[in-house]
Amino acid sequence: GYKFDDIRIPMVGGWIEAEASLWQPVEYPLWAVVEYEGAFYTLMTLEGFDYNLDPMVSDCWGAIADYDSSYNAYELSEHEYVVYDGRVFYPETDVNADTPQVGQNLSLHDPRNYNLKKHMVRLAIYELTKLIAPNNVSVVRMRDYEDSMKWLNDAAKLRLNPQIPRKVDDSKKPVTDWQLATFQTDYDPYKNPWMV
Repeated sequence: GYKFDDIRIPMVGGWIEAEASLWQPVEYPLWAVVEYEGAFYTLMTLEGFDYNLDPMVSDCWGAIADYDSSYNAYELSEHEYVVYDGRVFYPETDVNADTPQVGQNLSLHDPRNYNLKKHMVRLAIYELTKLIAPNNVSVVRMRDYEDSMKWLNDAAKLRLNPQIPRKVDDSKKPVTDWQLATFQTDYDPYKNPWMV
């Protein structure tokens, strides 16, 4: 979705359907899911379990709650069952929405290299556009994609200086700069067509 709190990852469901059977007075393994009188239950403990007692009477069974989109604390567990549309599901991935917090998952000034950010954003936008409308990718997006792939390829082979900050040594001075694979006579970054 395009709204801030309604973002979905393409081709990732997040939930797996659990197999549920009608309750019978038989032995059940721990965390078995059964349906009884239109409601779903799971066997939470085997301590004092009597298979002749139905889930409404026995304390060993726990009712499975309905899925609530406003609840944001589901555990990533095979036993975190929810009922949705008359079926039982459990999470395959973390299904909780991240709460944006400055300093934790947002930063005011992104410390990553500007060139890398620019090219990775171009690639991500192209891939998302291709997933959403594969027959309607604009020429601009395709050209940006090709330019970014060429830049990343050249940077990986050190045909150009990616201008990524180098490590610093004990005296707080940068370690030697990137050694280029080509013979350059001018190191002025403003004359390098690949730089922003």
